[in-house]
Amino acid sequence: MRKFITALLILIASNLGTSVASAANVAITVTEPSHRQIDGQFIDDELTSLLAYNGRLGELVFSPPRGDRIWFIDPLLIEEVKAMTSDYLLVNGENGTGAVVAKSWLTQLAAITRGDQITALPYGDPSDYWILKLAPLKKNFYLQLGAKRLTAELGRQVSQMKNFPNSPRFPMDYLTLQAFKKSQIILKINSEYMAADEIEKFQAQSASVLHPNLTKDQRSLLSFDLITSSQLVSTKIRLAPGRFTVTSAKQKLPITLINDFPNPAKLSVKVEASNGKVLVDSVPQILINGHSKVQIMIPVEVVTSGKTTLSVLIKSDKNRILGDEVLYPVTLKVISPIATWVTTVGGGILFISVLIQSFRRIRRKRA
Repeated sequence: MRKFITALLILIASNLGTSVASAANVAITVTEPSHRQIDGQFIDDELTSLLAYNGRLGELVFSPPRGDRIWFIDPLLIEEVKAMTSDYLLVNGENGTGAVVAKSWLTQLAAITRGDQITALPYGDPSDYWILKLAPLKKNFYLQLGAKRLTAELGRQVSQMKNFPNSPRFPMDYLTLQAFKKSQIILKINSEYMAADEIEKFQAQSASVLHPNLTKDQRSLLSFDLITSSQLVSTKIRLAPGRFTVTSAKQKLPITLINDFPNPAKLSVKVEASNGKVLVDSVPQILINGHSKVQIMIPVEVVTSGKTTLSVLIKSDKNRILGDEVLYPVTLKVISPIATWVTTVGGGILFISVLIQSFRRIRRKRA
């Protein structure tokens, strides 16, 4: 009997020890795919129901498990919830309705985590597999930014993860792959002209398309937004459109160059004509300040009247193409010295030919 009681006590103690051990380490992950575009507009208002008391995110903070909790939180989610606490618009023009719910959720999160340990997830909580495959050099960027942003948002020190959390591997559609790859190329080309916070924001937000829990439709919407945002960045250095009429044999055509980045840019301009009716001289390298515009003068010389098109490209000092190629229609309404010279020479040759023919006729008649 004594042996039975001893064994029973050992079993009970073992079970209690297991329960205490499991209760001592309770991990709670607070993450959600982005519901905003890169410009800050909300795609939908689904966070309102998710943050409610009985919503998936609401239950995490209003009814968390007991024990020694460790919170793993994505700072991107906290930023979006904070953006909901004041008036906000959806992309369809409707007003957001989650201000009260968002304030309540943030208040409860601060209260329930006050004595708990908090670790920041990588910013945006992108898939570890796809980050390592598409942007391996940016791994530490997302880990460090996660801790930096979450510390700022919560107003308390948080821990940084050493590695990305394991997430389920999932297939990636072609649109998303191309959107992310293109965004990285455009960022690399234009980063020297961008402000540091602008680079950080664009790099951070671009990974939103790689969140493991996105639905197909959500991923498509975010991918289209990333493509649009990348295009906007790529055209911050650009040429203004225009058309020209040339009335002089030699003329300089003014083209406006715009730099909407904050930093100056040293640029070269490549100009080609679509046909031989006009000759184009080279244009010197240009230095344009940030947030400014300048006129560049394209020297042309008319060969003959008619129409042509000038194709103009901007290149960085590293010979990378910036922005899009711009086509300028040109109407040529002048007889150039070259054309006059060609006409004069042709007329002279024709006159000599006529004289020779006349001389030959006279000789034949005399013979």
